Amino acid sequence: MRSTTITSYVITGAHLASAAFVWPSKYDYLEDLYSLQAGFIRHGFIDNVNPCSFNTGVKGRQDAAAWVRTAYHDAATHDAAAGTGGLDASILFETDRAENPGTAFNDTFGFFAAHYNGDVSFADLIALGLVTATTSCGGPKVPFRMGRIDATEAGVLGVPEPQQDLDKHKAIFAKAGFNTEDMIAMVACGHTLGGVHHEDFPDMNENANKGETSRFEGNDNEHPYQFDNAIATQYLDGSTENPLVVGHNDTTNSDKRIFGADGNKTMNALKDPAQFKTMCADIFARMIDSVPAGVELTEPLESFDMKPYITTLALNSNGTLDFAGRIRVRVTEGVTDRDPEDLAVRLAYTSRDGATNGTIETQPERLRGGTSTGLFNELFKWFSFETQLDASTGIRGFTIELTKPSTGAATVFDNEGTGFYPVQDAILYQKSQSCMDTTTPTNPFPFTVTAAVRKDQAEGAKAAMELAFRTPRQGIVINKLEKKMFALERSDKKTPSDEYVLYEVQMPLATSSWSTTMDLVLGEGEGEKRVTHLLTNELAGVACKPL
Repeated sequence: MRSTTITSYVITGAHLASAAFVWPSKYDYLEDLYSLQAGFIRHGFIDNVNPCSFNTGVKGRQDAAAWVRTAYHDAATHDAAAGTGGLDASILFETDRAENPGTAFNDTFGFFAAHYNGDVSFADLIALGLVTATTSCGGPKVPFRMGRIDATEAGVLGVPEPQQDLDKHKAIFAKAGFNTEDMIAMVACGHTLGGVHHEDFPDMNENANKGETSRFEGNDNEHPYQFDNAIATQYLDGSTENPLVVGHNDTTNSDKRIFGADGNKTMNALKDPAQFKTMCADIFARMIDSVPAGVELTEPLESFDMKPYITTLALNSNGTLDFAGRIRVRVTEGVTDRDPEDLAVRLAYTSRDGATNGTIETQPERLRGGTSTGLFNELFKWFSFETQLDASTGIRGFTIELTKPSTGAATVFDNEGTGFYPVQDAILYQKSQSCMDTTTPTNPFPFTVTAAVRKDQAEGAKAAMELAFRTPRQGIVINKLEKKMFALERSDKKTPSDEYVLYEVQMPLATSSWSTTMDLVLGEGEGEKRVTHLLTNELAGVACKPL
């Protein structure tokens, strides 16, 4: 049963939104997928590969192996010299090729689809899939960088195939920027999980009575479900059952040729468990970081130490501003010295003109201990807040004060030295005045989104909604995401505040775009203000309420 998932949005100016790892960041959603795997608030990206042996019901399928394979097949056709290909999600368009047999790719895409929206590229999800599968199976921490850009069509042919000779394999890896040692390590690390499926390779696998899969590390022991170096030790001591080493057709024994390509030097290095994990972390990171020229990746992601979530900033019927949200505090043992039961959090906020200061107390969440867990044993404690603000003075931003009640020691967090966590109140999402009428027998359905705009910002500034449309594509499992702008028109509806006027857009929305994201936008260029990552599916079947 799924735990609570978080619904939040970021309200900020564009000049701050682009700074990676400073809140808000355009990678906030990916950081949540990385950090919130279980507990009080979770996204559950790890679910299909936890435990490592879990599968989707396909006989012989190990989903963790499928996720690793998907990343490899996407990245394998990289041309380092030309700066083309690599991990760019072109694999979405390549599943009909002989070099990409089987249903595992589309099954993997189907799981990732639930997390694909206007705030994340599919290529980054594929990379995160490898990182997640590896650690779920007991493997090393693979550094995860973000910023990949999705291809819009298939790439070139060139994924290595078992029947190819060693020189061909060396040439393919060299084209992608990897030498012989890299090639051996990448194949060995990739083949510590999974195996050869009879359905996909009937001429190579005669073990239909063993789950229709001949596993690289043997079918009758614990190793196929662990990211360990048995792929190397079994090869070296002669006990291997790897169908690509001891298969009846030597033409397709590609692992045998690759592993021995340097006289077993690399495989002997890999027989040391610690060295195996170190080398696998390195080669996997370099593999998923193989991207087309012009794509700039971030520094490796680490979970944020302190992260705010604004769940509400809206004009209410009293003419004040409802302001609510949560603060996520990292309390990972060994990383921080924070006791999750000996913490208190409060916000110190400043009005939009800087003249007014105030404090907002928070309360620790209690459901499921008020904690969430992420990859690599990260642990987070949650605190919630809810208050009302004067609409005439509003809010510019806040700092976070973390206190240890037992000693009184306090630390102030100012958003990585930027001074404060920014909030803009020029355009607000009026969720209660937004709705989608799903009672009509028609598709698309009537869809209304309402915003409150400060009067001093309304004159001459364009207000709009940016919606990430989902469009089905023939032969492609994943819908195309295309962002489109729709003007918000000024409404003649009265508001309980002299500070704000209402804007709205009314339009039809097809069911294919029910589960997508939208932003509210005010102005353009450097002065642009946004409310981001609003979820359309939260409005399905909801009636618009008067303000």
